[in-house]
Amino acid sequence: MQVKDEYFKIMEDKKSCTGPLMIALQYNDLFDLDSVSTSINTDALPKGRAFTFIKAVQTVNERLLEKNKTESLLFEVILVAKECSEEIKLKIVESVKHYGLEIGKFFFCKKEELINTLQSNKVKLFLSTDKNDVNEALHSGIPAALLYDQADDHVLNQLKVIFSGDVIGFSEDSFDSLSDFGFSETQIETFKAAKICMKEFAILIGEMRRKFGQENSPLCTCVLTSWGSRNVCASALKTLREWGLDADVAFCLAGAPCNPILAVVKPHILWDGGFHNMRDLSTQS
Repeated sequence: MQVKDEYFKIMEDKKSCTGPLMIALQYNDLFDLDSVSTSINTDALPKGRAFTFIKAVQTVNERLLEKNKTESLLFEVILVAKECSEEIKLKIVESVKHYGLEIGKFFFCKKEELINTLQSNKVKLFLSTDKNDVNEALHSGIPAALLYDQADDHVLNQLKVIFSGDVIGFSEDSFDSLSDFGFSETQIETFKAAKICMKEFAILIGEMRRKFGQENSPLCTCVLTSWGSRNVCASALKTLREWGLDADVAFCLAGAPCNPILAVVKPHILWDGGFHNMRDLSTQS
């Protein structure tokens, strides 16, 4: 009976999670402004850390439309720019056109307006390389994750998403006990906020992933348990399945450094709430 109730609950969640899947980026992640002078005379801004992400997202959309021309569950990317000059605004729009990037909307706002901009556009995921922006969004109830730094144009035909097995696998009681292992109250609250925000995105990604076969999929989902035990990893996989997502790959590191795994997988999205920085803490049993 419990399984049946859970099934109907997931179905209800899916009804309220209709496409498109809105993702927000910041312009300084999409373009590398550090390598250009104040007076911008180039034809287009240099590619930034989010460039391979955009290309991978477009590949997923193209493959979905190949399967169904009327597909509505697609990625839509909006670009947010904080505190930039009129010259930069114009160059951002020109550069997006130059590279053929599919950006749904542009928002130029003040720094303090970022959260309101994300909320008003019902963003399903805010990506940033700035951990402070990610934490602020999470604590405001906005799904947010780290945009993993992609230094080169490696494989562009597959979007890779890593979910934290630590965040998903811990129960409410387990989160509260993390203070005994050296986690601060702020970190624990961030982990709780991250888990709450992950569900809707995981449901939508799961629905997308099921539209493709096991091989040659443009979308790859992984679970990375960097600190917790095998039981925590198993709990995370079970929770994701309840949300409608079967992960393609799972890594249970039990306290081992995760950088070697990240260097091989090269994810575009690292949704971990900061757990990957906790390598020096003892392994949860």
